[in-house]
Amino acid sequence: MPLFFVGFALARAGRFEERDPYWQARAGMENLAGWPLIRDDTWSWAGVPGPWFQNSPLWNTALGGSYAAAGFWGFFIFTAAVMIGYFAMDYLLALQLGGRRLPALVAIMATVSPALAMLSPRATLMVEIVMLAAVWVVIELSRRDLSRLPTTVLGVVVALIAAALSAVGNQLHLSFLILGPAVGGVWGLVWLLTPISWPRRITAAVGGGLGWLIGVLATPYGVSLGLERSRVVQEVCAGLILEWTTPFSGEISKVFWLMVLAATVAAVVVSVWVWQRFRSGAWTSSDTGVFALALIGVPSAVAGWWAIRFLGIALLMLAPAVAVAATGWLDQARARWGGRPPGRWGEYTTGAFWRVVVAAVLVVLSPGVVYLTALHAEPSETSLLRQLPARCQLFSSGAIGGAAILVRPDVTVWMDGRADYYGRAHLIDGYGYFYQTNATPVPPGATCVVIDASAPDSGLLLAGVEGSPQWRLAASDGPFRMFLPVG
Repeated sequence: MPLFFVGFALARAGRFEERDPYWQARAGMENLAGWPLIRDDTWSWAGVPGPWFQNSPLWNTALGGSYAAAGFWGFFIFTAAVMIGYFAMDYLLALQLGGRRLPALVAIMATVSPALAMLSPRATLMVEIVMLAAVWVVIELSRRDLSRLPTTVLGVVVALIAAALSAVGNQLHLSFLILGPAVGGVWGLVWLLTPISWPRRITAAVGGGLGWLIGVLATPYGVSLGLERSRVVQEVCAGLILEWTTPFSGEISKVFWLMVLAATVAAVVVSVWVWQRFRSGAWTSSDTGVFALALIGVPSAVAGWWAIRFLGIALLMLAPAVAVAATGWLDQARARWGGRPPGRWGEYTTGAFWRVVVAAVLVVLSPGVVYLTALHAEPSETSLLRQLPARCQLFSSGAIGGAAILVRPDVTVWMDGRADYYGRAHLIDGYGYFYQTNATPVPPGATCVVIDASAPDSGLLLAGVEGSPQWRLAASDGPFRMFLPVG
């Protein structure tokens, strides 16, 4: 079973659509070189005023360290390890809470697959791992015999563990300023549901909540400025950046409706399972763990109706809980129908049959895993970016700009994935060039242009640049086109 997750993680780490990790790696290398976290921008020629704030400094530094160590292979190994870590945490948590290996594998893959776009080297994936680990840790602690610890010591131990997890999360991403206290509330409820004396329950609950709040102090910019930066991100991105857009917007693909359906179904499945367990009167610590996951995942699924990013959070958080529910209902079905004579259909419900199926799928998909692993996370536009003239001023999509920042550090870009730095007006101006509603095909001052001809939103821009007497096609590589000034 673990091999299936490893293969999936390797394939996903080998090639992904997300481009923010590339400029984040450049930022991380600058962090390691001693640059301040709040600094003037040196990557863009767009002339945007004001300093730049990193939203995920620890994650950026880790990416930068991996790239500095071994280039794209180092980057790939690190990001693959993170994705394997996510699946390992999912799988271990599912088993801890009562899932069985085969149903857990199927349920986790079925739940995570609709959120494939979110399964990339993003800081938010590490945040998911921290939150899953937080649930695993608190359930393990609540199950252990800690009666030898005095009540006060128990509270201190719980607080220290919570503070450590919260501090890591707050260094990983600014969103933990809100998520940390929320997880603290979940810890408090877990301890209140733990069958120990009430003084110890309350002490552990208060200690856990305080620990998660104390960890917030580790946020890199302070609580007030950190919350302000989070507000700026949301204000700038709402309705313009895909993950901050409602999935029901008429301007984006209807495929996201399937993501809404998947997250909603997962939330309903887990909610029904928790309710059934509550009604049964046989509540256990495993049920408390599923309840803890539901407290994070179900509200995220609801929020996902207004912003796509929360759909991914919901699916990635609820996967272990769905695995537990699937195992429980499968066991109930087998118990109900177990007295019937075995038949051909009965064979299809056995673990032996599905182990053979999983092994066969691994064999069939292994060439694809090898191929994607060989790509080792190198952006598909790398070859063309390396042909750009030295120190040219690039106009491209934000995605290509993000890759250029790492691949060609001498080249400055007009746009990359730092939407909160560029601001809403700059983003809208960028759409004007892609939809060719501005006065010129590209921003004045650009000395090189790279366009992905296969991108759905690049057709008008490509036609505008190709039809301009000021630009000539200088090179092509797959779907990518490089244009340079005429003369």
